[in-house]
Amino acid sequence: MTRLIPFTPSANRPKVATIGFFDGVHLGHLYLFGQVRREAEARHLATLAITFDRHPRQVLQADYQPALLNTTDEKLDRLKLAGLDACAVLDFGREMSALTAREFMAEYLKGQFGVEVLVIGYDHHFGSDRLAGFDDYRAIGKELGIEVVQSQPFQTAEFTVSSSTVRRLLQGGDVERARQCLGYPYQLAGTVVEGHHVGHDLGFPTANLRPACPDKLIPGRGVYAVEAEVGGKTYGAMLNIGWRPTLDNGAESSIESHIFDFDGNIYGQSLTLRFLHRIRDEHRFSSLEALKAQLQADAVEAQQFLNAPH
Repeated sequence: MTRLIPFTPSANRPKVATIGFFDGVHLGHLYLFGQVRREAEARHLATLAITFDRHPRQVLQADYQPALLNTTDEKLDRLKLAGLDACAVLDFGREMSALTAREFMAEYLKGQFGVEVLVIGYDHHFGSDRLAGFDDYRAIGKELGIEVVQSQPFQTAEFTVSSSTVRRLLQGGDVERARQCLGYPYQLAGTVVEGHHVGHDLGFPTANLRPACPDKLIPGRGVYAVEAEVGGKTYGAMLNIGWRPTLDNGAESSIESHIFDFDGNIYGQSLTLRFLHRIRDEHRFSSLEALKAQLQADAVEAQQFLNAPH
């Protein structure tokens, strides 16, 4: 089912649109949306982002396992904050994947959404015919009465900002540079479930997170300083992601946070973790005493970071 989600009263006017999965809604996407807004302001049109309810590769490749930066709801929240007038969420299945670029532009862009101008990302392709590039889309647009405009990429001194860049940074544990690309801290949300209770014996009781979305990317193994939101309040916390090699030989991966200045039973409650700073890699320690000493040092570093101005 196709959903048109209005963000402003202008959502039903003719539109300047752009298409993409927009995973992460990062600074590169915001740069693209800025170009969409400028085109719309010059023509007195509304702005529209067209996206999909699942990653197209999940339909095209049966074995594809996405490592998502956003759930659909998180993405919609970010798109609304981007200042767009509306978002269209398409149900991407086999039937849609078989459409050529011209069929897609005629049926959806022109027919359903009243698109008069299409801004295409510098590296974006759509349609089963996998057209060569911008000139092809522009020629089709001319036939259909859609002006096609090419956007420019957003680049830092180090790299072009993209969803794949953010994934690579997060998988390597570099949550601070990932935050620079996203424009906000990466987050995981889910439910607090029963853990192994060893943390309590070490003086660091933990909340064990089960992510609500199994397809969301889990940052690289290690210890982090994070914000923890539970019960409508936000606390500082330190977080360990990994296999617990000192405790149980890595039998099961876990996402365990020790929440500072908090004492309560939150099993079954919702918990959101926002990644701010990586403290260290995961290590195996020679004893529980050595692990406890390291946790004490980790807590000091995490609190120093959380209490410092940023």
